This record gives sequence, structure tokens and C-alpha cells, in this order.
Amino acid sequence: MAFLPEEAEEIKRQLLEQVEKLPNENKESIKEYIKSLNHQQLDEFLKKNKIQISEKGLEQEAPEEAEKNGKPSECIFCQIIKNKIPSYKLSENKKSIAILEINPLSKGHSIILPIEHVKIEKLPKSSLSIAQKLAKRIKKKLKPEDLKIETSSFMGHALINIIPIYKDIPLKKTQATEEELKQLQKKLASKPRKKRKETKTKDTTKSNSEKEKDDFSKLPKIGFRIP
Repeated sequence: MAFLPEEAEEIKRQLLEQVEKLPNENKESIKEYIKSLNHQQLDEFLKKNKIQISEKGLEQEAPEEAEKNGKPSECIFCQIIKNKIPSYKLSENKKSIAILEINPLSKGHSIILPIEHVKIEKLPKSSLSIAQKLAKRIKKKLKPEDLKIETSSFMGHALINIIPIYKDIPLKKTQATEEELKQLQKKLASKPRKKRKETKTKDTTKSNSEKEKDDFSKLPKIGFRIP
């Protein structure tokens, strides 16, 4: 759907009003995310969150209704995990993945997502493990002055933010370019472990004929003289 500039601004205004009412500790980040959306991204955001525009304003289809209509409601992060939304993956294990934040507060801002849609109190240990490893990699590669690691949630999906802090550079939500994200992904993505090469063991067993040759070679040589 193509929005007129005034329509897009009105939709964003209504979304921001609804976000303001949420009891969410990550409220400001969500608001900045909505503000940064262009017209196409705004349309995708509305579709993915089952938000419709009516005469009354913005209305979100209830999860129960979505289930009845064969359209299970999925949060943005669940769609990222299922590769329905492209992302810049940095590492993963059986229970968690780490990706780059596309609207970062600073260079290298990354988020760790549990694969299951869980609340903060049920974050798996593997999420914390990935966070610690990625934090070390960010510190080594990007050399920030400090790192801020905090848990939060968006649409009920728990996540861990890793936010690098640089000297004299304030934290500010910006929209990263595709080129910037690709370069950071190349620099920060964990490399797959190399498989160990199998070393061939020499066959020390010898055949009977080879043993006989060795035995004969050890005998004293007989010399013949011509009279």
C-alpha cells in the first residue's frame, strides 16, 4: 500500500500513542524504530503485526482471531528466526541466534534472540553464552570504550541488547545502510569450526614375503673368488 506523506505521519503518530501505553521497558527503542520506518517498511510493519486501518483508526487483530482465521500471529523476531524477514546473522546455536540491529544505537549494536518466543525470565543460558562471546568479539574488532549489555523484550519476545559505547559519541538510533551492515557482519560473524583432518596411520604390518626379504638381507653375504 502506498501512503501519502500525511497518511504515513498520521499512522506513525497513532502507533506511537499506542506504544506509549505499553508497560515496556524498551518503549523508547520501539518508538525510535517506528519513527525510522520508511513508507514500504511501515506497510510491512502493519501487515506483519496484523494492524488494519479503519475509520476508527488503527486496529490490531486479536491473536485468537488470527488463529481462527488460519493466520497465526507472529512477532517480528519469530519471523526473523524463521527467515521470513531477512537479517544479518552473526552466530547461532540450537536455542539462540545473534543478529545485527538494523536501527542501531551505535556501531556494532547487536541483539541475541532465543529461538523460542519466551519472556525475559525464561531466557536460555545459551543466549547469555552467545552474548558473552559476541561482546568479546565486538570489543576486539571495534574497540569501543565500553559495552552495555541489557535484557528487554519486544512484542513479548525476550532479547539481549549488546550496545558498544564509544568515547564522545552519544547513543542515537539511526538506520544503518545495507553496506554498513554487510561490512559489520563480515567483521563480527563467527567463523565455522574447521573439521579436523584425519591422519592416515601407516600400516606397520608386513607380508610374509616382505619379512623373508628382510631376514635374508640380514644374513652375511657370501663372496665368490675366481681361481
